[in-house]
Amino acid sequence: MDNLITYEQPLNERIRTLMRLEHLFQQAAYTLRGYSVWDSRATLVSLIDILDILGRVDLKTELFKELERLQAALIKVSGKAGVDEEQLQSIMNQLEKAQTGLQQISGQPGQMLKDEELISNLRQRSSLAGGNCHFDLPNYHFWLQQSPEDRIDTLEAWFEQLAVVQQAVVLVLGIIRESNVPRMAAAEQGFYQQNLDTQFPHQLIRVSIENDLPYFAEISAGKHRLTIRFLEPRTSARPLQAEKDIQFQLTCCAI
Repeated sequence: MDNLITYEQPLNERIRTLMRLEHLFQQAAYTLRGYSVWDSRATLVSLIDILDILGRVDLKTELFKELERLQAALIKVSGKAGVDEEQLQSIMNQLEKAQTGLQQISGQPGQMLKDEELISNLRQRSSLAGGNCHFDLPNYHFWLQQSPEDRIDTLEAWFEQLAVVQQAVVLVLGIIRESNVPRMAAAEQGFYQQNLDTQFPHQLIRVSIENDLPYFAEISAGKHRLTIRFLEPRTSARPLQAEKDIQFQLTCCAI
């Protein structure tokens, strides 16, 4: 199956948090080096959202625990038939490097950014719709009038302070996504359900379908069961479940 669109469903709060951070880092990367004022605004909105997550979750501890868990899981497969020991060692080295990077962070990630005057002002106004308008924050308006090169340099320096966190998030989610191979499945009249083996700690469900199909995947999953519905969106009404069988790729990521 080529030209796929993939839907993902995290199965625990830790993975949900990491995926939200991944999304925000990707969003920021898209606009960070843009020359327009609106690019810089959008990048800062992403940064504020990232700092908000870091303020609500002890992410340093959560990431460290996940890195340790992955290390322990990978050690168990070392020496088994079919395992690429060279690739496994490379991954283990990356996990150790990520742990070292987190250990070197003094305090909570992003703490120094929260003390930046401009970022602090933006965070205070973030709960108010349109609260970063030019008349609300004249110092922000002034900063936005600086040259694009200066704004980009500042933004890059701020995001560099979060690079260790971003790298660890990308590493963890990459390992989890590659922890199992996709298999073909069929949703009869747009509905699919299966039991999950509770002996394996599933972290993520991935569903991929051809992007020219007029359906999206709605995934719900818990510790014991996985349910997938393929729905057809409608402009002014609730989506309708597909009436025909849908072929798709299913990956139950567990490590």
